[in-house]
Amino acid sequence: MGISIQCPKCEHWQIDFSDICKGCREKGRENGQSVKCEGCLTPLCKKCQSSLKASKILYGIDYYDGDGRRHRRKISTQRGVAEKALADIDLKKARQEHLGIHEDKKTSFKDFSLTYLKMVKPLLSSTSYDRFEGIINNHLQSVFNCYLYKVSKRQITEYIEKRSQEVKPATVNQEIKRLRHMLNKAIEWKYLKENPCKGIKNLKEPPGRIRYITPEELERLLSNCDTACLLENPHNKERKFSKLLSVFLKPVVLTALHTGFRRGEILSLKWKNIDYKERRITTEATKNNERKMVPINNTLYGVLKALPVHLGTDLVFPEISGLQLTVAFHRACNRAGIKDFRFHDLRHTFASYLTMGGENLRTVQTLLGHKDLRMTMRYSHLSPEHLREAVSRLDKSLTSLPAQPQIQESK
Repeated sequence: MGISIQCPKCEHWQIDFSDICKGCREKGRENGQSVKCEGCLTPLCKKCQSSLKASKILYGIDYYDGDGRRHRRKISTQRGVAEKALADIDLKKARQEHLGIHEDKKTSFKDFSLTYLKMVKPLLSSTSYDRFEGIINNHLQSVFNCYLYKVSKRQITEYIEKRSQEVKPATVNQEIKRLRHMLNKAIEWKYLKENPCKGIKNLKEPPGRIRYITPEELERLLSNCDTACLLENPHNKERKFSKLLSVFLKPVVLTALHTGFRRGEILSLKWKNIDYKERRITTEATKNNERKMVPINNTLYGVLKALPVHLGTDLVFPEISGLQLTVAFHRACNRAGIKDFRFHDLRHTFASYLTMGGENLRTVQTLLGHKDLRMTMRYSHLSPEHLREAVSRLDKSLTSLPAQPQIQESK
């Protein structure tokens, strides 16, 4: 690493170790002494042996960066300018190595977001990746249309304020969570020195929605998930019903009720995931991209055994999209007169009845596949029994303590 000089004749670059000519250098070697050229001060090109006069020399710098990569840059015809450039490189390396200070790279937010998506794609499920890609491409890129290092707290705060007027707080928090993770990766990959999201708090979200179906509503819903209810209308006698409505809608609803599976987990369920001998279902296509096992009870066993097996596919519920299922379920709820009830609420129904039946929250967490117990705690108010038992144990513990002697105060 040092100052380089370029031969004006052959354009060969060489390290400028000294400014003494070849003859003076050889003379010094013979005498065993350090000799300074007093006359010519002219180095020679190592390639063509021509004299490198100072007036025609182009100076450059030759150095290695912090990652060990070699760089060569042309600087100026003045040696002093090249020395200043080299000193600036030394300063930047020292700041990075000893102080942990990194220079801001002039990378646009859009370019970095493409790099980020490429790097995290192998770590995400296809559904999560599509959701993150939508957040970045549809919202973040248009707002932060600048260099990555120019993203500021003010920009982020203004984005939160504007976005909160359009969508719910939970949606805004998810978008800022993705932005925060992106910028943390930018620090890890040495694009940034600090994260402008640091210190920005999430919006306060309302309590999570818990809507579970009553036994009376469930009876009406199941009766309206069958084509028999539609045939009562004379206009439907000549109608040909879809496979979803005529075969799969009722079994899908019952599967959701007795497993707590999400819509995507049900539609991606395969026959190889069902073990009738051990009476359990193992699914890998979960939201958290982890395996989950749920036992098969008697009701679900009868539902699955009654389903037809289709040739050419291993799916339990083939040829059904998520949108088709959502629309068919919504119409069944309308026919049954059930309001404010979504397909995902079948999962809430599964957890709610388990909790009201006395199951502890750890068991419910395992069956639902929640990573965080706080997600399951929303059902805790449905089970006052475990609170009552805790207080009862405290009562027993306190009554078993020996009585403390009373100290009389002296007059």
